[in-house]
Formats: sequence, structure tokens, C-alpha cells
Amino acid sequence: MAQFDRTFDSLGRQRRQWLKALALAPASAILSQAARAQSSPQVVRLVVPFPGGNPVDGIARALAEALRQTTSRTYVVDNRPGASGVIGSGDVARARPDGATLLFTTGGHLANAVLHSKMPYDVTRDFTPITQLQVSPGFVMMVRPDSRFKSVADVIREAKARPGTISYGSWGAGNPTHVVGAMFARAAGIDLLHVPYKGSPLQDFLGGHVDITWFSTLLSLPMIQEGKARALAVGYEQRVPELPDVPTLAELGIRNAELSAWSALYGPPGMPGALVQAIYSEVVAASRQPSYLAAMKYVGSVVNMPPAQFARFNEEELARYRRDLTPLGISVD
Repeated sequence: MAQFDRTFDSLGRQRRQWLKALALAPASAILSQAARAQSSPQVVRLVVPFPGGNPVDGIARALAEALRQTTSRTYVVDNRPGASGVIGSGDVARARPDGATLLFTTGGHLANAVLHSKMPYDVTRDFTPITQLQVSPGFVMMVRPDSRFKSVADVIREAKARPGTISYGSWGAGNPTHVVGAMFARAAGIDLLHVPYKGSPLQDFLGGHVDITWFSTLLSLPMIQEGKARALAVGYEQRVPELPDVPTLAELGIRNAELSAWSALYGPPGMPGALVQAIYSEVVAASRQPSYLAAMKYVGSVVNMPPAQFARFNEEELARYRRDLTPLGISVD
């Protein structure tokens, strides 16, 4: 999985190319906006397939507010949690392709296609990719400040001596925070106890009920900086500038344990191309709002990947998930 994540440098180059392409195509942008004006739903439902009150929900609400400011439409965040995001996503897969219902989700949307043996939809056929919104550099392995584990080596040593007794909490079975823990355990040759939660494991983690948790890198920063958690390692190709003293798993000899962290926007199947482009243009404009940029400060790099590029990304990423996650033997049915 050495190529599983993308570095911020390459993302920056891609983003500059995409913005240049947009600047050279004003006519298509005008036509897209005209198509959007014709459909013009005054209320747009932004489905988030996770519980409210967590960081993913917070990003969705920041985006909804920024879109309201730039489009004068009402964006309603509709939390529909359950089955690792399948319930809410399925709601969007059945919606009309008129731009009135959109899906705000994470990379777990594609992982579900591998981890569920039965799905009520096809992640490729039943959704229209609009844009990847942001990406952050992998996940951080965290313990509490008073934890007996001072290093990854401590975790591995105890896990080998007492298999299945060290616990890690995740956002739910099949969630990326579950998958990355399983990838780490496989790569390290150890057995960890997975504790899934319907929402965030943070409260139980901070309360001492689970030993370890994994958060996306930049969502971990506030907790680490405030002294609420301590980082043991980061699953990324290189050290993260905000955590210069935290080693990568690869540095510690633990390879093929990286997992990308990103969020994205999808629509129902069969959305007209002009409408997709119009919504994408609105997202690009909304992402310049100061309130949105402030919300993204601890979340990652704003990407705004164009629709055609994002569609190709979905195909490539799904192939990687099938190759790298299938051997984990995780089933959430």
C-alpha cells in the first residue's frame, strides 16, 4: 500500500492543474450554472450517514453554511447513521437526480463495497461522483497521556505476550478507524481487541475504557496539543509537519498499514453532467468562505477534485480497497 495515500505535494500540483483547467473553460461553467438555475431546488438535503456531533458532521455543516451563503439556497444536514454508513447512503441512491439530495461521506463509502457481502446498492453504479472535498495524511495511533504504552514497540510486546487483551475503539465495524487498526495488527503480527462504537469512541477512550484509538491525522491534533492524548505513530508515507516528533509506522518497520482519510460529495445515480458541474462550481466557490476555511483548519487539505477526475479516483481507489482490505477478513454483515 505504498501508493495508497497521496502526499500533499502531489495534491497541490493536481489542484493547480484543475484550477487552471477551470479558468480556461468559462463557457462550460456558464452553461453549468444555467443548468443549475433551471433545476434550482431551493432546499437541498445533505445526507450525512453518521451520527451528529462528530467531526465529519461538523465539516458537513460548515459546507452547508458556506453553500447557503454563496447560493442563497437552504442546505439541511440530515444525519442518517447506521450500518457503517450504508443506511444513509442507500437513501441517496434512491433519490431523484435533481440536485435536491446529496451525500456527504468519507472513504468508508468505498470500503463498504468490500467489507459488506450484501449491499442494497452498487457504489459505482448507484451514485454520481461530484467531488472529493478534502484529504488528510492518514491516521494517528493514539493513547492517553497516562497510558502504560510509551511506544509502538510497547504495544506489540504486550500484545504478543497477551493476545487479544489490548483494545482499540473505532467509529463502528467497517469504519476506516476499524480497518486501519486491523491493518496495523496484521502488519505487526499481533491480535488486538476491536471495540466498535455506533458513534465516536472518544469519550470511552478518554475515560480509560479502551487502550488505543485511531483518528485522522489533523483531527488528532487538537487532542494531542491540548494534552488529552499522546501520539505513538502515524500511518503515512512521511512524517507530518504538525507532528514532527511522531514516527511513521513504516519507520518502525511496520509496512502496509496506511489508510487514506478523505471526505467527498456524491449525488444520486443518473445526474446530468451539466448539473454535476454546476454543483461542483458552487462547492469551489463555497470553499473560499472564511467560515469553511476555519472549519477545515484541523481537518486536512482542501482538494475540490473535479467530477471527471473524482470518478476515475473512485475506480482506482475501489480496486485498491479490494486488493488490500479483502485479506483482512473483515465482514460487517
